[in-house]
Amino acid sequence: MITFRNKINNILKRKKNRFTVREIIDYFKQDGIFAILFIITLPTSIPTPAHAFGSSTMIGGVITLLLSFQLLLGYDTAYLPEFILKKKVNISSFRKIYRSRIDKFLIKMENIFKKRNKNAFCSIMLKFSALVMMFNSILMFIPLIMTNWLPSTTVTFISFSYLFNDGFMFVTSLLLSTLIFLFYIVAFVYIFSYVKKNKKNVYKFLKKKKKEIF
Repeated sequence: MITFRNKINNILKRKKNRFTVREIIDYFKQDGIFAILFIITLPTSIPTPAHAFGSSTMIGGVITLLLSFQLLLGYDTAYLPEFILKKKVNISSFRKIYRSRIDKFLIKMENIFKKRNKNAFCSIMLKFSALVMMFNSILMFIPLIMTNWLPSTTVTFISFSYLFNDGFMFVTSLLLSTLIFLFYIVAFVYIFSYVKKNKKNVYKFLKKKKKEIF
């Protein structure tokens, strides 16, 4: 059976550098939503120094929210506005990076992710995964350091598990994603309660930092 890695290799072997978004979605067919989620979140799931206050995941977060909502409604393929579907994507640079780095990574992942427990990909679990990714997507487009990388990684993990038909890893990734989201909720509640109780000290600290910067 053709794997996700095989599909990527097949499209990269074509003597063509530019594909429309519609062509990419049609190519991946029923895997379209998860394939796009994987492609847009993988770059921001690789640990790198934070820049622009963690805003690098904002676009991916918005797209993840839209596609997760479509998945929740039962869409089999990604639905995007016509003007986006007509846009062409140049894959020449991706082809170079893929062959030197990503392909080796996917080969290693194929040894970890096995085709098992396919019952995990039932309608209820897919909708639950959509909810989990929607919650994490909100964290992704909040422009604050430390609220981006983990949520992006969980979406990558969920989509990767689905694309490799590994039900066990799919359920595991959903559990981890839920725990991560709950962790952020608890952290935000604690921070807000602390700020509320210590308004004066927090204000003085921010004022001091503002003077140091400017």
